[in-house]
Amino acid sequence: MADVLPLQGVHLHHVARETSDVNRMVEFYQQVFGFKKMETPQSFGDFNVTWLHLPPIYSLHVVERDPNSRLPESPFVVPSDANADVSALWRGPHLSFRVSDYDAAINTLKAKNIKYFEKTQQEGKVKQCFFFDPDGNGLEIGNWPVPTEDSSQVYC
Repeated sequence: MADVLPLQGVHLHHVARETSDVNRMVEFYQQVFGFKKMETPQSFGDFNVTWLHLPPIYSLHVVERDPNSRLPESPFVVPSDANADVSALWRGPHLSFRVSDYDAAINTLKAKNIKYFEKTQQEGKVKQCFFFDPDGNGLEIGNWPVPTEDSSQVYC
């Protein structure tokens, strides 16, 4: 397997989040991150799906949770001893966004009474903030430099 090349031309297309309350989740991502609704195909069946777009290229699909699914719902409900401590989130699964004005982003979270945890990297040059969306999915924002094709450093 080591001599097999990785897939070529790969780019992140979208992230899908499932929820029992699509409208609540859509409102959160619109108000906190500025996502805009985009045309969503109606071919999914009898459940609610909303596609969101964050220019220039990011998409988020918010999908109504299948009540018959055996997938875990969130760290708040599965398992019973799940860690919902936001300060532990930096080592857990999360979706990360680069923000152009970190301090303004923190002020938005404060204004919306969203609990968060901050830390820094790169000798304090990179600021990071971790928090949960309404369904307990981990989120991160940071002030990483804008990546370029010839970037010699990777900021994670």
